[in-house]
Amino acid sequence: MRAGTHIDEDRLLTELIERVNRAWDGPAARDAYREGFARLRSRLELHPVSARRASLVFEPAATTVRILAAGCLPLGIAVAMHLYPLCVLQCIPLPFLSFARFQRAMLLRAIRKGSLILANTGGERTRGAQHSVVARQDPEGVRIDGTFEYMSLASVADVVLFKSRLEDGGGSVFCAADLRGDSVRIGAWRFSGSMRLSDTSSVTFASHRVPHGRYVVVADDDVLRCASDYQRCWFQLFLADAYLARLERLHRLWGLRRSAEELMSLNELSQLRAYALRLLDDFASGSDVEPLKQTTSAMKLRVSLMARSTMAALRGRAERTPADARPLRADASELGYIQSQPTADETILRSIGVLPGAAMDHARSESSALLSGAGSPIGVGQ
Repeated sequence: MRAGTHIDEDRLLTELIERVNRAWDGPAARDAYREGFARLRSRLELHPVSARRASLVFEPAATTVRILAAGCLPLGIAVAMHLYPLCVLQCIPLPFLSFARFQRAMLLRAIRKGSLILANTGGERTRGAQHSVVARQDPEGVRIDGTFEYMSLASVADVVLFKSRLEDGGGSVFCAADLRGDSVRIGAWRFSGSMRLSDTSSVTFASHRVPHGRYVVVADDDVLRCASDYQRCWFQLFLADAYLARLERLHRLWGLRRSAEELMSLNELSQLRAYALRLLDDFASGSDVEPLKQTTSAMKLRVSLMARSTMAALRGRAERTPADARPLRADASELGYIQSQPTADETILRSIGVLPGAAMDHARSESSALLSGAGSPIGVGQ
């Protein structure tokens, strides 16, 4: 898709929103979402290209997210929840002759052949809620029981990716579970208003079978932690692009002026993004994920700060122009979710020694410090 030629996508996106709003709620809204999403997906690149370099995998996928997020932030983030695990599956380094590498190839082949939509669940975006999902091994594979509270694209996803602890305490499993059958129950939408477009629901498994070849047992906590950090870095990259696209659209739509500080932030984010993609390209088995984690976390904090500033500007405009107050407040409220996606701002700031009460006062200095330190694009060249 070429930049600036997204009229059809915008039209289909508008139709999707209108269909869901007319249906109001319940099964009719779910059906409207499925129909609208099916029409829209025919225009989008929803399966990452095959490439040796991670940055070449990321960029076309990020273009899709930016297109959607500019017009509908909740849907853009939901589609990012499909795209980023696909990118991770394709790019995460695995031993050349390992069985996990073979499993990955077979799963990616099935996804591409069937044009499957992925969901992803079980992460920190549940705002600290502890899920109780457990897996137990049997001769046919593993059986999954329990509930994940938040899963995006619940109405349209074919496969859900998650990790779960083994019931016998023998480690954890990464699963790619089908979302069909009597052993899976999808709950009602978790959000109201425009956030319904994220299609977020709970998913409950009742002795749901994941066959051999669709899961990997991981006994090493360090390996599990590194894999989790790696995929979180990918999502933070997508998240930054999604929110920046939406912020740009809102500034144009409502005629908001950018301050000098915001313009400097955009310049810093451009540098951080370029550096993060270089780190992704250079990442190999056994690499230290911390520089990538720090860089994408700095991006996330900076974009979160910009989102807060835009929220304040939109709410201020709503107070001055009562006729537009409702859409202005709706646009502002969507921007607040980044504070807890995928790692809460407070969690990142605690990790660098900043107290929650002073969080956003220090967000600027943190991302600036990363830019000027040894782990930044500037420091690399010195």
